[in-house]
Amino acid sequence: MYVKTSKKAGLLKGVIMKLIEWNCFNEIEAYTTCREDHGRIMNMSFNGIDDQQVLENRQRLAKTLHSDLSQMVATLQQHTTRFIEVHHSDGGRGMWSRDDALIGYDAMYTRDRHLWLWTFHADCCPVLLYCRDQKIVAAIHSGWKGTVGEIVKKVTQHLIENEGCQPQHIYAYIGPSIEQRHFEAKDDIIDLVKKMSFDTSRFYIQKEDGAYLLDSKGLIQQQLLELHVPTSHITVSPYCTIENEDLFFSYRRDKSPHRHITLISLK
Repeated sequence: MYVKTSKKAGLLKGVIMKLIEWNCFNEIEAYTTCREDHGRIMNMSFNGIDDQQVLENRQRLAKTLHSDLSQMVATLQQHTTRFIEVHHSDGGRGMWSRDDALIGYDAMYTRDRHLWLWTFHADCCPVLLYCRDQKIVAAIHSGWKGTVGEIVKKVTQHLIENEGCQPQHIYAYIGPSIEQRHFEAKDDIIDLVKKMSFDTSRFYIQKEDGAYLLDSKGLIQQQLLELHVPTSHITVSPYCTIENEDLFFSYRRDKSPHRHITLISLK
């Protein structure tokens, strides 16, 4: 397994779109969008500022992936630990408007083929799961609230206990997000980190000024390890959304309302 920056040719004549690929198995497709493509700002989240361009960006992506917005689904993320199973009947929800998005869920999973699950992010961490034995994929949004609430562990545990997934057949991708050296957190966040269900002491470092540097990717990876997902099955993206300004939006760096998506589908 590896992560690469790729240019994927789609149905739009002459269009080759830059995507970051999680190249896991042939039976799935998974990508993260980049901040620009051919000089075009590729914001994927409706924010009331450039919604028409967002819709055009989404259509461009769908065509690049030889798909359609009616075969894609998005939630209206609210930094919860709630998740939902989705089906082809949910296709198109949240695609043309926020109004019909699945409200209040920060993770989705499905067994349905050719249904793309989206998760929006800038500095927050996108997480993808593939349960190879049950042919289930999941897309998870894990901001700091979701991370301390252990949303990745909750989704994974549900798949193990209720959907028949075996930990040794689960594969995970922890996507581009803020790295520890830039993730400054105060006592209020660290107090919640300390209350997580495992020893978290090695995932934060106190600075001289009293603030902490928090390893959110490490906390997410540990949630998977606690459920006996093999370390070799977990891909952690090397990209930092703060540092890789040419590739990613960042709220902490720019106060930008723009967002990427990381998405996954069973072929």
